[in-house]
Amino acid sequence: MNRAAAAIFLALLCSACPKRLEFGPEGRIEDAQTLYQHVRERQAKVVTLEGDAKLHVDSPQGSGTLSTYLSITRPALIHLETYDFFNRPVASLVSDGERFGVYQARENTYLQGPASAENVSRFLPVVLPSEELVAVMLGQVPLLPPESMTLELDEKEQVYVLKLQRGPATQTLRVDPKHLRVVKSEVRGVPGYDLAFEDFQQRGDQFFPDKVHLIATTAGTKLDLKYTDIRLNGRPDLTLYEMGAPEGAKVVDVDARGQEVRSEGTVSQPPPAPGS
Repeated sequence: MNRAAAAIFLALLCSACPKRLEFGPEGRIEDAQTLYQHVRERQAKVVTLEGDAKLHVDSPQGSGTLSTYLSITRPALIHLETYDFFNRPVASLVSDGERFGVYQARENTYLQGPASAENVSRFLPVVLPSEELVAVMLGQVPLLPPESMTLELDEKEQVYVLKLQRGPATQTLRVDPKHLRVVKSEVRGVPGYDLAFEDFQQRGDQFFPDKVHLIATTAGTKLDLKYTDIRLNGRPDLTLYEMGAPEGAKVVDVDARGQEVRSEGTVSQPPPAPGS
């Protein structure tokens, strides 16, 4: 066998070999509670995020991709702005965890009221409390409070498989064994959603995903968030979380269910969602 053929053979042989499983400085973790604690600690390290992203929505109400500016601060501060292909404003959402405001540019309408999951979902077609939406956008998984848990090492997928159990609900977490970050979460037994995180990058001292995928199967909805230019753990501009209607906009007060509250105290059906 000549040298060129030998080199090709060795290259093919090496490409067929499985990648060596890498662990962090903790070494291989075999106790479920220990890994669970590490996951919580890793997730707690990212507190704020500010920058630009592309948001793709696939839902029964419609599909499309929007440019997005976002400023997120734990536990529940949200400022989101979306723009269409021509960089025209579509909608914006501001919430401090207690109150919310959504501005619909096309209708020149400003909705305000309690920051319930139903109201926050007027901006995105998934029903999530503010705290969960913040966590997901910070690359974190809202964790099921476990009554019991099990841990396995999937050497083929090269991930820890941590299963959390509470009553009929099971949450399966796939965890990167080196950085101890969740790369996938699946919830079964109760209504919920699945999460996947991809394209992790080292940003300062944080190992952070550039892509976030949320799949709500029962709602037939999928959200894909791709970060393009972001900053982590910077000092937040708290003025971004101040709420108020743009000058000239029609103001609509809604209750926690998203129904319009009229001045005489009666309620009507909720106004249309942005872009509907």
